[in-house]
Amino acid sequence: MARQILNKARLGAAAPRRRRARSPLANADIRQLIARELHDRVAQTLTSMLIDLENFKVEQVGRQSVLRQMDDLQNSTREVLNNLRQLLYELRGSPVVQEGFSEAVHMLVDRFRERTSISVNLAFLPGWPPRLNSHAALNLYRIIEEALANVRQHSDATAVQLILQPHSDDELSVSVSDNGRGLQPDDRLPLGMGVVGMKERALFLGAKLHVESTPGSGTTVWIVIKKEMLT
Repeated sequence: MARQILNKARLGAAAPRRRRARSPLANADIRQLIARELHDRVAQTLTSMLIDLENFKVEQVGRQSVLRQMDDLQNSTREVLNNLRQLLYELRGSPVVQEGFSEAVHMLVDRFRERTSISVNLAFLPGWPPRLNSHAALNLYRIIEEALANVRQHSDATAVQLILQPHSDDELSVSVSDNGRGLQPDDRLPLGMGVVGMKERALFLGAKLHVESTPGSGTTVWIVIKKEMLT
């Protein structure tokens, strides 16, 4: 009996230490869970609203009062979504990319190569700015990150080409091209949510994101952005 009591006492003394040791991991898991729920349930809804509003504006050419109302709604939605994004960044932790955008992209590509064994040709062509503003840097980084994630998850590609370059005197472009199987009808649902997120970030940058793909011929994601939005 004495031995049982002693064993229980030892277990009781050890338990708080084990709980304390697990608590940082538990807290991190909870933050990730909250971030995922906010992203999936709230951010995606707001993103869809932005895209729906943009599509609706196309149908209202010439109706200036309606277009002004749509602009106001979009601006309000962007503000709410941007605040939510900031919260998600704090919950998840975000890369510091504004001071070294090219270095952050190189590190992202290196991790992608290690995890997938997919060859990546990364090129920053002459004329790409050495420094981006923090808002543009983070959103552009996330677009590239999501595009590479889609390659990994859906393309069956063996090679990717990521090119960042001038597009015109006042525009820059980013393209992510793979040699995979291209978009099939059954790809559209799983790929769709990632594309929605990329389009949302492009809207933040005042740009539009395009996805070009043919079954069996790979996929290209590209975006053209005004220089003034990035620097």
